[in-house]
Amino acid sequence: MKEIEAPERIGPKLKFILNSFRRITNKSTAELGITGTQSIILNYLARNAQSRPCQHDLEIKFNIKHPTATGILKRMADRGFVEFTQDQYDRRLKRIVITQKGMAATEQIKLKFDRLESFITDDFTDEELRQLHALLDKMIANVRSQKDAMEALLNEGDSHKC
Repeated sequence: MKEIEAPERIGPKLKFILNSFRRITNKSTAELGITGTQSIILNYLARNAQSRPCQHDLEIKFNIKHPTATGILKRMADRGFVEFTQDQYDRRLKRIVITQKGMAATEQIKLKFDRLESFITDDFTDEELRQLHALLDKMIANVRSQKDAMEALLNEGDSHKC
C-alpha cells in the first residue's frame, strides 16, 4: 500500500465532490418530488429498462444494502415513479418497471445532470475525461474486489463500542 501524506489524500476530495453533487442533485430534483439518490436510480432504471432490473441489480450497481434499496424503491413506488412486476420465470423476483411519470421525470433529470456534469468538467479535455472515467472505474473495481477487507477494517473497533 502506498504511503500518502495527509494533504495528498483523495478521500477528502472525493467527499467534497460527493457532498457538492448530493446537495445540488437534491435541490434540483426536489421540484420533481424525488431525491438526488432516487433520481440517479430512476435514471439507471430508464437506461436499463429493456433488461428489466430487479432490486438486487440496484444493490450491486450502487453498492447499497438491501434495506436501503427497499426503502428507496418503496418511496419511489409510493410516489408513482416505479412499479413492480413478478418475473415470469422466477416468481421470487420482482422486476422494477419505470412508469410514465418516472419516464417524464427522467427526461428532466437528464437535462439537469448533463448541466451539472458540464459545470464540474468544464475545462477538461476529451482525453482528461477518458482518463478520469478510467481511473474512477479502477477505483470502483478496487472497492468491489476489496469489499470484505474494507468491511473488516470498518468493523475493527466495533468490539469496544458502549
